[in-house]
Amino acid sequence: MDMKHVIIVSNLVITVLAPLVAVYAVGLARQGQHTRHLRVQKVLFGVCMSMLVIFELLIRASGGSGSLVEHSTHYGQWYFKLILVSHIVGAVLTYIIWAVMVVLASRKWKRGQLPGKFSVTHKRLGYVTMIGLWYTAVTAVIVSVLAFFG
Repeated sequence: MDMKHVIIVSNLVITVLAPLVAVYAVGLARQGQHTRHLRVQKVLFGVCMSMLVIFELLIRASGGSGSLVEHSTHYGQWYFKLILVSHIVGAVLTYIIWAVMVVLASRKWKRGQLPGKFSVTHKRLGYVTMIGLWYTAVTAVIVSVLAFFG
């Protein structure tokens, strides 16, 4: 397996594992283990963002997203474009919300304000992020199967 495929498969594995690890982190928070919850979330976010940057660099080095998927029999088909665009939009929105959550929660935690008044907002945004992570994982599998393995 060449480096391109190692990066693609690694990115897919991390994307699929992310919501599972996030569920574990939520469980830690529910058990009152807020420090561990924050640590797991920060590490998970850092790993996911690092893999995303590596994947984006691969896309750019390969000549853009089309160059990675142009050999697929699904390339250029309306359904592939629809799934790819919806995956990208969902992932971007999820990662923006997640980044805001990590920054705000870290600040509030350091100030002793979490858990506290922000907890309700934190929980709601956390559920939105969780749904987004699951959506991103499912659509990433579909896109990858169509683009690289189908």
